[in-house]
Amino acid sequence: MIDRNSTAVYRGSPVDVREVGRSLNVGYVVAGSIQRQGDQVWVTAQLLDATTAAHIWSERWDRPLQDIFAVQSELAEQVTAKLAGHSGTIFVAGKDTAKCKRPENLSAYELYLLGTEAQQRGTKEGTEESLRLLKRSLEIDPKLARAWTALAWSYTLLRGWADDTAEWRQGRLDAARRAVELDPLDAEAHAALGTILGQAGDFAQAEAAFDKALSLNPNSVDILTFYAHWASTLGKPERGVEAAEKAIRLNPNLPVAALNTYSYTYFMAGRYEDVLRFLDRKPRETYRRTNFVFRAASLAALGQQEKARAEVAEALARYPRLTIESFAVLDPMWNGPERQRLIETMRQAGFPACAKAEERAGLSKPIELSECSPPRTAN
Repeated sequence: MIDRNSTAVYRGSPVDVREVGRSLNVGYVVAGSIQRQGDQVWVTAQLLDATTAAHIWSERWDRPLQDIFAVQSELAEQVTAKLAGHSGTIFVAGKDTAKCKRPENLSAYELYLLGTEAQQRGTKEGTEESLRLLKRSLEIDPKLARAWTALAWSYTLLRGWADDTAEWRQGRLDAARRAVELDPLDAEAHAALGTILGQAGDFAQAEAAFDKALSLNPNSVDILTFYAHWASTLGKPERGVEAAEKAIRLNPNLPVAALNTYSYTYFMAGRYEDVLRFLDRKPRETYRRTNFVFRAASLAALGQQEKARAEVAEALARYPRLTIESFAVLDPMWNGPERQRLIETMRQAGFPACAKAEERAGLSKPIELSECSPPRTAN
């Protein structure tokens, strides 16, 4: 981002955007205008590729003059939301450019873009491909902080497709810490670290990491979404809903990953109809264990028992080891109220109760459901 004083020289005169790009060493230029007539203000903005002068995006806003200061904040939020983040215009433009290049000629940053895109497909295959691409990126440039952050997310997503492993847990923690070390002003790196610390049950440090992320970039759709996923676990479910609603207002075109997050956010706030609304927008082939659990549990909580049972049956066909105990009790990522909500609604839905004995091995203070005592042997 270039300071506005560097661009003031171009105000009011026709310029070649490619010259601006070369002079300021930037990849993209946002140009716009403000017009006033009576009590109305018209603002236009457009994004241009500074290398080719190609038009990428434009928008127009009409607002009453008396709202001018609110307009200033609103426009800044909307432009940031439309241009930045994993669903933003700049990311998409860079990804499309990378796709046009031969694989052997891809730079570390282009491999990062393609790895992030693969991650956003919301499938097991896409997540595995993202790991390969991001590791290649970091082989070329081990100091690319964004690639470390994306690698942490890929390791995190893997746990949605299979049982978590010690290798994945260490991999995502190391990647997130490396990202923060390389770029302590990157809000997403702090959000990734907060997520991973939360998954390990370290809620105090997780909250500190999220607070840092939000202070660095309070209007980022991505950061708001990450926080929305954890606010309930941090004891603030309604703040999670507020963050989700702000993110949706800034970017209504929700990616698949956001649907996962918001279904969880609303589930933990007890807004079960909203959970189903988000999950209805998610392709069934991208459903993970959490999606089946929240869908079946929400249906049961709403009294739709027959539909809940059907969801449980499909979930168990895909994940035979899925039980109330393994999902809601033994995983350290839930706090007390969340765990209780899950236990009650998963019971209503008809999920099997007890985990296998080997799943409880190594836990220093295992928590058990009453119906699962005394400890069982593996079967």
